[in-house]
Amino acid sequence: MAQMAIFKPRAWTLQETASGPRVVIPSPVLWPVSIFLGFWLFGWTSGEVAAIKALWQLARTATGGLALLPGAFLLFWLAGWTVAGFFTWGIFLFSIQGREVVSLHGDKLRIRLETLLGLGWNRHFALAEMAPPRLLSMPVPENSKPDPAQTVGMALPKYSGIAITSGSRKWRLGLGLEETGAKDLLYTLTARFGLPRAAAPQQ
Repeated sequence: MAQMAIFKPRAWTLQETASGPRVVIPSPVLWPVSIFLGFWLFGWTSGEVAAIKALWQLARTATGGLALLPGAFLLFWLAGWTVAGFFTWGIFLFSIQGREVVSLHGDKLRIRLETLLGLGWNRHFALAEMAPPRLLSMPVPENSKPDPAQTVGMALPKYSGIAITSGSRKWRLGLGLEETGAKDLLYTLTARFGLPRAAAPQQ
């Protein structure tokens, strides 16, 4: 019986904008992660509401310093729980319909992670300190490997990404691209975005 693949290769597009070239790489399709995070966030919301109600009740009924100690602990826990929740919301929204957007901003390369609602995080890499980008190899998930009996004589896809390094700042771009697409993206980054090329091996 054939297995349902939980991983699908990513693709990328080059867009020409008024401010210069832009590469858009949609987020990888990992539906089990999205489902798990959806259930976790349901529990997170319930815990957040319950903690806020309990904290409000303690603030209204506490009559002295000792009575406020449980509230202080609950407030500390609620702060950590809230930060973890917002971080998870970002991953959840990115897993549904997110994307990596690569563009030039002055003398820097900007990689922006955008989520379903347009929210995002930016990372900037100075072009002057940029090392030549490298192709990364990525193992194929076991669930996505086809039946060997059905692939005799066929070339199986290889998944890749691109290592971006600028000084101490590092990023792995486009993880999950097929190797051919990653090589094309590597060429585009050097040809259109001004990233340095790797030195040719000496004969």
